[in-house]
Amino acid sequence: MVREVGGERRQRGSRSTSRKGAVALAVNAVATERERAAHNPRDGRAAAPQITTEQAGEQPQVCSAEADQLERTRKNEETVRPVTAEIRLAYPLAGGGASLRLYDTSWSEVDREPLTERGAAGRENNPDGIYLGSLTSGAMTAGLLRAAGWHLMQYGFNYAPGEQWTAYPLRESEAKQWATWAPMLPDGHAATPLARVAIVPTHEHLALIERRFGPMPEIPAVAGLEFKQMGRGRWRSTTHTRVLDLVWTPQLGGDRWYVWDETDRPRIIGTARGNGASGAADALTAAGLSLA
Repeated sequence: MVREVGGERRQRGSRSTSRKGAVALAVNAVATERERAAHNPRDGRAAAPQITTEQAGEQPQVCSAEADQLERTRKNEETVRPVTAEIRLAYPLAGGGASLRLYDTSWSEVDREPLTERGAAGRENNPDGIYLGSLTSGAMTAGLLRAAGWHLMQYGFNYAPGEQWTAYPLRESEAKQWATWAPMLPDGHAATPLARVAIVPTHEHLALIERRFGPMPEIPAVAGLEFKQMGRGRWRSTTHTRVLDLVWTPQLGGDRWYVWDETDRPRIIGTARGNGASGAADALTAAGLSLA
């Protein structure tokens, strides 16, 4: 989500597994829409000539600049894709706890997730995936490893074939601190505070990337309305009395579809989860629209 200066909050771009990728997708979507708005005849500017579907005899193609930007964004996603997962225990005297961290090929941190704290309000959590601080108390327990594996699957990653969590040496200064605190920990809890494993994307993650950067899904026909593509993942229907937007957000576990009523004030009137035309049809139906 981004908010333009003096503008409305809208969904821009698509979900990404990294902060860098999410920003790239969002900024690209905003730039594309601003460029399109600069030629909007309703703003009193000259509109670029457009060829309708009937004139062209086929669906309008994405312009070369957008296609190039999409390809660059896809390559950037591959560059920052996590390849290593790490469990790092916090210092016992600092409250303990543990976090899952993901790194790309250049060892830049892509994302992190707390393993021993409850997630943010409203975040989807497996009841077995909520692990409290008492679970670890300074030890790399089996429960902590299961928690990390569960969160990795939510990101769309799994352990590389034949790989498993392996203890990793600390920096010298950290090792000295842990050696000093070891006698203060309960028996059996003076284990390694750092473990790593090589990871690979799941089939679901790769399918998500194909949907995000591949061909656009087909939009089913709606009785009495015509939805025209306004950008990647967004279609608009404009009549004398109503303005509707259909928004597509590729996600793991099923893409998100939203129908926005932009007539007076932006509000969501229909949502659905599903891939392809079926997901779009469900969202349109949930919005009270009849399919042709």
